[in-house]
Amino acid sequence: MADPIKAKFDTSGWERGLQQLLGPARISLARTMAVAGGRVLRDEAKVLAPVGTLEEGSIYPGALRDAIYVAYKPARSIDSAQVYSVSWNAKKAPHGHLLEFGHWRTNVSYTGKDGEWYSNPNVKLPKPVWIPGHAFLRRSLGAMDRARAAMMDAGRKRLFELLADPTADEEVPNG
Repeated sequence: MADPIKAKFDTSGWERGLQQLLGPARISLARTMAVAGGRVLRDEAKVLAPVGTLEEGSIYPGALRDAIYVAYKPARSIDSAQVYSVSWNAKKAPHGHLLEFGHWRTNVSYTGKDGEWYSNPNVKLPKPVWIPGHAFLRRSLGAMDRARAAMMDAGRKRLFELLADPTADEEVPNG
């Protein structure tokens, strides 16, 4: 499996503000901000994800787009860094990595009498053909400025709530 794609932000200004909050309130604010940015990147990836058609042979048009999610990663999070991941559900869209990164087609594909596309795994091509990727997840990082703005906006709103009542630690949505 490919290495995860990582996006880094300069959070030094945010960290100074977070240091003034204590315990769960600090984590709640950081998670609120992180999920807001993750949602922007998720939504951008959904817009950029290729959607096949029935005519092209796609069995479930939009399956990849619909499988893209943002999720909290508690095992990778610590008090000073809350981690969210934007990816696709590989069970719902097992072909996602082929579309994101490209792949080699080694077998013959053909159109059947019914007009559908088929692959014959028993008949190999004399020379493999490179099928280029359509980087939807990596290109979603182009929305980083919008993600940062969404994070700041969500952080401002949540900070006022926490300053008014630091015990108001509502559950931050997963994505």
